Amino acid sequence: MKTGDLVRLSEYGIKRDYNHALTMEDPYQVGVVTRVLLGSYPYKVHWMKAHRSHSCFLVNTHSRKELKYAV
Repeated sequence: MKTGDLVRLSEYGIKRDYNHALTMEDPYQVGVVTRVLLGSYPYKVHWMKAHRSHSCFLVNTHSRKELKYAV
């Protein structure tokens, strides 16, 4: 994956409690990869419909296993 790719949470990503604030609004929402960093959670994603009361989750970092390409 690279910057600008449209992504969704994978089934693994949906099941993780860490992503609960994202799945509250819409578990199948689309996000855009905004940055690729080094480390265990290298993909920084801006989610389109993250739950508004958890504004810190509008931009989030994820492992590759948590994401899939949006079709």
